Amino acid sequence: MFEEILFAQLQQYVDREVTVAVGEELITGTLLSVNLEFLTLIESTDTYERETTTRIIVLSELSYVQVAETA
Repeated sequence: MFEEILFAQLQQYVDREVTVAVGEELITGTLLSVNLEFLTLIESTDTYERETTTRIIVLSELSYVQVAETA
């Protein structure tokens, strides 16, 4: 039930910057997709070459979600 509600809310924020917590780890990136089981985001690094990492996160493992405000 929780995953269904979270899925419905997160669908509204695809292509927006989000910060999620999994355990004690905070991950910030652009939300690419979400389904009933997991979300996918692109995490960018602050290095010179601006490398990106695709992260797939199981919804049931989330303990926190923050969506960045739009300008």
